[in-house]
Amino acid sequence: MKKVIFASLLSIFSTSTIANEQSLTTECSACFSYEQFKTSAKSNAQLDKTRDVYVMNLEALTIKKFEVSKRFSGYRTIPGTGSVTDGRGGKMKGIKVPTYSVTVKDHNVEQSVLNNFYNLSDAKKQVMMSVQSLKADEVPSEIAGSVWDLVGSSSIQNKVARHYNGNTNLRNDLTNFANATDKVSGLLNVDKIMVQVSFSDGSTAIFSLYAVINGDLIWDFERGTDVDLNKVKPNFDTKNAESYDFNKGGADVFVDFYNAAKRAGVSFTSTSSEGAQTGGRVTCATKNLDKYICTYTR
Repeated sequence: MKKVIFASLLSIFSTSTIANEQSLTTECSACFSYEQFKTSAKSNAQLDKTRDVYVMNLEALTIKKFEVSKRFSGYRTIPGTGSVTDGRGGKMKGIKVPTYSVTVKDHNVEQSVLNNFYNLSDAKKQVMMSVQSLKADEVPSEIAGSVWDLVGSSSIQNKVARHYNGNTNLRNDLTNFANATDKVSGLLNVDKIMVQVSFSDGSTAIFSLYAVINGDLIWDFERGTDVDLNKVKPNFDTKNAESYDFNKGGADVFVDFYNAAKRAGVSFTSTSSEGAQTGGRVTCATKNLDKYICTYTR
């Protein structure tokens, strides 16, 4: 079985090297009308190449085949505004940019491709059913009690992922899905598989499947939301100003936030981990000497 890697899209290659004319099968979950399928195929055209593009909506059980080609057609000029100087006392002249023509032709989908598509669609539906069932399986508190515990801690992120890897149905369904992708010829792009998990404090986290390697599932922590609807990132953001509210979560959630921030080297002023018992707001921003400081106010 191939090594399946999930990036922003899942990219799978049927051979170790890719010919320029290799066909592409791409998922478009937002495609329903003919024009949407055609636009998706057009966006995957390659310069000076002609190739087949299969666009599929796995949930809608629809697949269409297009032959697309892209050619250089000349240049167009973007006029200068006349108000921007060129640094030499003159005004900016118009800028020439290349233009391209894209040709899209319809083709019937081969029966062999249809068979593989139906198998892939069935496998994806089974995966999504297993993913939905995980929402009832709360992360054990001995692993993590809050989404904030995951921030800046790859160890806890991996422990949470490992817990859900123990779900037999999910593992089997994902293995079947990977086997189905293995039968698709050419280059295959499918949407990331996302899993939402919950914690005992009411917070949630979203993981995406990054890879299936020899039957092992590799997950990435994407983002989360705490009980006060504060956005939670895999690593504490120490570059951008941000405000956090802890009215509902109170002191317990604030302590989890505080620990996550401290793991990132954040400094605190006018507060302590006990200071949020009555709720309040924390405002974080870059201060003197490029220090990122969080200030608590009631």
